[in-house]
Amino acid sequence: MKILVIGNGFLAQAIINQLDSNGNDLLIYSRNFDEQLDQRQILGDIFDFDEFIKVLSWKPQVIIHTAWITTPGIYQDHVTNYQYANFTARLAQHLLQTDVEHFIVLGTCAEYGHQITKSAAGLTILAPKSLYAKQKVEAFNSAKSFLENSNVRLTWARIFFPYGPKQDKRRLVPYLINSIRTGSSIHLSNQSSIHDWITTRDIGLAISWILNKELPIEVDIGTTFGFTNREILESLQKLIGIQSNTTFDLPELSNFPEMAVVSERSPLFKSGWLPSDNLNTGLDWVLNA
Repeated sequence: MKILVIGNGFLAQAIINQLDSNGNDLLIYSRNFDEQLDQRQILGDIFDFDEFIKVLSWKPQVIIHTAWITTPGIYQDHVTNYQYANFTARLAQHLLQTDVEHFIVLGTCAEYGHQITKSAAGLTILAPKSLYAKQKVEAFNSAKSFLENSNVRLTWARIFFPYGPKQDKRRLVPYLINSIRTGSSIHLSNQSSIHDWITTRDIGLAISWILNKELPIEVDIGTTFGFTNREILESLQKLIGIQSNTTFDLPELSNFPEMAVVSERSPLFKSGWLPSDNLNTGLDWVLNA
């Protein structure tokens, strides 16, 4: 299968590795060349749309769009969220003029906003709070409206809390690992939120599954199991064998802590897919990568 992957970042690389192992013909379009990728790469800026669409002369059957701003500390309200949403909508509209069969876009669990129960794609109401999440929803609605009655299949894959090797060191899991190993003081401010942590290799497996199954437009990619930040810390301490110096803020005064966890009713799970990792095997993989 000829697959164009837009972006070569943290999540994209896991997807690329999985699809490559399945024998697909891959082409990567990104801003920067990655020497660790063996697949053919084309450098370019997706915001130069007229230049970008030239890559479609390669005649991909599938396009997987992973590009979006995710820089810790700034991505939630950065103005480029508008540009990414606009690009996604323009590309969806342009695909009507091509032979592309399947358009997969990576969404985010942030589109659900603050939930107090598990989320199920197609059932849970979208209630985004940040600009990042709102523009994801805007892009989803635009892509859906353009492709709804076309021959192009759309999959909007909402990723929950990913972790894996080579993740940005400012993210929770690598931050905790580095702090435990170096003996640095750890500060955790959020103890009550329950998040669904999924390995990048399981995300790659989920995308591969989606390619070969008839699923609804909206899917969630997670594990259906939730953990607090404190539980992540405790699991890492046990695996590494070091107790760290940790300070905790007072628990949030709320009777309804956030639950960003995939429901068993979500289409991906109802189709029979299951993650290969649990929390311990996933964290152990990252520790030994």
